[in-house]
Amino acid sequence: MNVRTISGKKSSLFALFFTFAVDNLGATIVFPIFAPLFLDPGEGLLTHPLAQGVRATLLGFFLAAFPLSQLFFSPILGDYSDHAGRRRALVVTTIMTFMGYLIAALSIQYHDLYFLFLSRLLMGIGAGNLSICMSSLSDISDDSKQKKQYFSLGSAIAGVTFVLGPLIGGKLSDKTLSNSFHPSFPMWVGAMLSAINLLFVIFAFQETIHKKTEQKFDLFKGLKNVAGVLRLKNVRNLFLVYLLYLLAWNIFFQFLPAYLVEHFKFMSSTIGDICALMGVFWIIGTGLIYKFLHTHIPERWFLFYSLLAFALGCFVLPFISQVFPFIICIGICTTISGVIWPLCTGAISDAADARMQGKVLGISQSVLSVAMVLAAIIGGVFLDISVVFPFFSGALFLIIAGLLTFLCKFAEKATNT
Repeated sequence: MNVRTISGKKSSLFALFFTFAVDNLGATIVFPIFAPLFLDPGEGLLTHPLAQGVRATLLGFFLAAFPLSQLFFSPILGDYSDHAGRRRALVVTTIMTFMGYLIAALSIQYHDLYFLFLSRLLMGIGAGNLSICMSSLSDISDDSKQKKQYFSLGSAIAGVTFVLGPLIGGKLSDKTLSNSFHPSFPMWVGAMLSAINLLFVIFAFQETIHKKTEQKFDLFKGLKNVAGVLRLKNVRNLFLVYLLYLLAWNIFFQFLPAYLVEHFKFMSSTIGDICALMGVFWIIGTGLIYKFLHTHIPERWFLFYSLLAFALGCFVLPFISQVFPFIICIGICTTISGVIWPLCTGAISDAADARMQGKVLGISQSVLSVAMVLAAIIGGVFLDISVVFPFFSGALFLIIAGLLTFLCKFAEKATNT
């Protein structure tokens, strides 16, 4: 490998990982911003007098727009990158992300609800390029070990932006911290980062695929991937457990800011702090506790008790009236959720044939997008009924998921391997 190739590989890696960061930032930066915008009449986004339940339902649909776009367009963009090249696909999607941030900033600033919804759709389409990033990392990897290292680094970057996104969104939208801050300000920052990202993709990223394919696009490939779960008998129940868990977690995470606004009258800055703290607890759960305990406890029972513990936390939360104990309970719930995620994904991977790993893990990404969409809509509807209902619905989903673990074949698969 010559010096030019090494230099090109490094610059391409930097462009890909920067894209990872900007896209994941777009998914989480809105959580401390949207709840006050939609639920607080004083913010002025919803100018007409609307019942609080209608505001909550609208919040759910706006949160659902991003993952819905990602669900439909991620497989399409993956096919497009195989056909037209990774670089061209990254340029197109990065422009989408930039336009999404720009329209979001203007929409919030000028109180335009319709264009704000359009911005969420555009940013979801742009975030579909995460599959292109993964494909590009696979293209430039020298071997399987290096590919896993690149994937791991991408996951770590996603985890960091999971923490930074709500923190940036909360702080930069808090007018009490600075006269320059406004709910639209984080979107202007996102637009600037997207513009920088576009420059990196254009000037630093080198095409990683040299043999392009001729494939027809399938607009419903993402949904067909999810439907394919029904034909995979040995992993069907595990996917159902995973879906129910993801529903509960996304309802919990997406609608916690709404509860904090309604119950504790928190501002966006404080909500951002709590969301960032949740990111830290997630890392503790998935990075420390899981690694320490998963070899000491049988997988079925580890997952079963983790799901029930998370359900108990969701059920108890609405009965806690003091801020500090409430935050402690949030931390415990998030830590447990961080443990459950690798348990589910690892069990799904173990249950699938070695030749089907790519397909099965691709389906798991589609299941995640479906769960995010359903959670936003279901959570919004339940929030319309009562601010505590999203927590109770999440607890119910987790209990059902826990009971379903007894239909899954952990022991049989482990024995076979």
